[in-house]
Amino acid sequence: MIRFNGFNYGGIFGYGSGNSLYGNLSQLSNIRSGGYAKALRSYYGKNSQTTSAQKNAIVNKSNYGTYARQSGLSDVSKESADLSAAAKKLTDSGREGLFSAQEKYDADAAYKAASDFVDDYNETLDAVNKTGNTAVGSAAGSMTRMTGVMKKSLSGIGISVSGNGKMAINEEVFKNAGFDKVKSMLGTNGSFARIIGSSAQRIGAAAEQQSRQTAMSGSGIYGRYGSFFGNFGSSVSRFDGWF
Repeated sequence: MIRFNGFNYGGIFGYGSGNSLYGNLSQLSNIRSGGYAKALRSYYGKNSQTTSAQKNAIVNKSNYGTYARQSGLSDVSKESADLSAAAKKLTDSGREGLFSAQEKYDADAAYKAASDFVDDYNETLDAVNKTGNTAVGSAAGSMTRMTGVMKKSLSGIGISVSGNGKMAINEEVFKNAGFDKVKSMLGTNGSFARIIGSSAQRIGAAAEQQSRQTAMSGSGIYGRYGSFFGNFGSSVSRFDGWF
């Protein structure tokens, strides 16, 4: 924190010396050139504090990344992001979307997108299971429960759900299901694919939060990668990044 310690500002700015701040051209020149600002920064040690804060940020970022890799949570983040992207491709309502118009429907392209979606779904579950993280597992559990609810409807377009919650897709059944049925299940805002895409985002957010909180446990106030500002509540609070 900034401490004034009875510092004599008059010595810097000329108060009480008979010379006003702007009464001396050399002083004005120093102000314009930044000389006084440099003197103040040097006095308060801001440069060294900022350097310390930057070093802490680098260390904390490294700790966060290392923990995320070792715990498998970084894999969850990656796989869930892929799943979210796959769901978005299926539900794209733009002109170039897979289900923009029945006369433009390409069953082969739709099957490829649906197959990628199924693969990304299964890979996300594998990544979650490897972490053993309760919070991430809970987020994934919500997704698999929804899949279980939709199991019968999914079978109508060739997507089956096994006992372990993973999905599989039958190409022939999928392509023969037709435009309307496939779009209803995978290609609208309220479809299964859209729901799973939202679930994937929640899983990714949970993985990121868990890796940061656990890696930086006990570090005090933290920013993007952990504690930047020292230990709040200690005898000397150190908000290095603020001043």
